Amino acid sequence: MIYQLPEEKKALIIPLFKKTQPNRSALGCYFNGTLSGKTFVDDLSAPTKAIIQMDMTWVYISDDADLPWIEETLREIIKTAWIQVVWAPERKGQYPLPELGKVIPRHEYIERKEPLQKPRDAQIIPFSSEWFDKLPDPDFQEFHIFGYGSKEKFLEQCLGFYAVENGEICSEFSGSFIANGYTEINIYTFDPHRRKGYAYAVCVHGLKDLDKKGLKAIWACDVENTESMQLAAKLGFINPVEYDFIFFPQKND
Repeated sequence: MIYQLPEEKKALIIPLFKKTQPNRSALGCYFNGTLSGKTFVDDLSAPTKAIIQMDMTWVYISDDADLPWIEETLREIIKTAWIQVVWAPERKGQYPLPELGKVIPRHEYIERKEPLQKPRDAQIIPFSSEWFDKLPDPDFQEFHIFGYGSKEKFLEQCLGFYAVENGEICSEFSGSFIANGYTEINIYTFDPHRRKGYAYAVCVHGLKDLDKKGLKAIWACDVENTESMQLAAKLGFINPVEYDFIFFPQKND
């Protein structure tokens, strides 16, 4: 059976997620209430398995959930939403609903050594409402608003910097989903500023700032995103963990 757990009972499922999950900081944000979502369980009073559907599309599965129950629950979820399931390394090779989902191999980097290359000169400016409004791509603004619910919540809950040249934003570094000493890193460089060193420059600055704040950076990307993996290596990230996202489109029939 599948039940939606009332929000006030969320503490019941925390012990079901003892193993380290990829993209762990977003899961931590759900537990501490800074990211919203809903949870499906097998028992409302004493759950033994759970699936968390985050409003920002990511889905997390508890440690001991079995494949038939996972499939049953995912079938219900995708009736009303498209999702990306975080598929932990120990589950690799056995995928739910293979006829419906697309497996996307990913790397997650946390371990890091000091980068060797000096960054290019660039003006580095911290996030602010004024600079957010100057982002050159409205779709990118909407991406942040979708993830957090509003510009104000994004700026309140997300750390970050812009690399700026001649008053124009070239690249953005953000540390999002801050929880339990970790934060998820996101990098974006705007056309026509790609391949000019702005991403590396803003990342070097941003990572130093996270170190000062005592936060560990999580760098996660699709394996096919070679540019992201190359930048991660240039910044000193090593020994990635291999895992998968499983993308499920919304299916209404």
